Amino acid sequence: MRVSRRARRSVVAALVILAPLAGGPWGPHPTAGALGVPDRAGDTGATSRISGDRIVTTITGRRTTSGSGRRVVRSYWVTYTAAQIAYILQVASVTPRLSEHPVIREFTLRSIAGTADDLTIQYRVVDGRATADLRIVDLASTATSAWSRQMVTVVPPLRPTLTPPGGLAVPVTQPVFVSYTPTEWGRVVERTLSSGGVSARVRAWPVRFEARSGDPAALGQVVRCSGPGRPFDPRDPASPAHQSRRPGTCTLSYRSRTGVPGRPVAWVGDVTVWWWAEWSTDGRTWRPLGEIPRLTPLPRAVREVPTALAARP
Repeated sequence: MRVSRRARRSVVAALVILAPLAGGPWGPHPTAGALGVPDRAGDTGATSRISGDRIVTTITGRRTTSGSGRRVVRSYWVTYTAAQIAYILQVASVTPRLSEHPVIREFTLRSIAGTADDLTIQYRVVDGRATADLRIVDLASTATSAWSRQMVTVVPPLRPTLTPPGGLAVPVTQPVFVSYTPTEWGRVVERTLSSGGVSARVRAWPVRFEARSGDPAALGQVVRCSGPGRPFDPRDPASPAHQSRRPGTCTLSYRSRTGVPGRPVAWVGDVTVWWWAEWSTDGRTWRPLGEIPRLTPLPRAVREVPTALAARP
């Protein structure tokens, strides 16, 4: 895939920034910081830890080698974390040179179309240096290991309930309700790895979520909800503004129009669901691993014309 020299320089610059994930004009992304609990646990014959946005479980043991020598790997692909992808999309929305990269442009369009939930972006490293070569891959393809005694667990994306629905342009300043149904919020991920008489089990479930609008006019603003959120009730005579102030309700608001010269057709924000993870080797004693994030892109077109929802008293 050919990339213009200007776009290549912008992408390489973004890779340099994202390597330590120090943050940018939006400030450090919450998923970049250290977790408040240990992210690694150990037991005889097995280990499990959180690595970025996935759980890596390994049953330890001696690996046999052929003794034929070691092959030097000069080129390989690295998978961006969910936090890094969110940062790239936000930077690209206000940086034309970065948004010109074909892969970033395609991923942005898929995010707007709602078809990027199971996809991720990888960049290529050659001779120890990051390049501007990017590719889109299925997230499931990154959750494999060449060693049969290692298991990578990726929690699934949860589909939020949005009011107004995601396909509709929302008026400036109108609250957008973000919540999850009991079915979605009640999901539990459980996986087991067994080898040589040792078994390691991992389980995780959602506990909280954070949402960002992606609107540059709302830099650094994060909506945090300690549970599944509270949906908008169309049968309630109270206005959306009044309902948005009730306990347990999580809403986003947008200040800038989209689709005008110099702006994209939609702001690409995100909803990050935090899952609590733990693991066990006997099925009785469970050790905490900490929280693991799962990001879902949240594109939204914004206009200035009020809707019927906003016009209610």
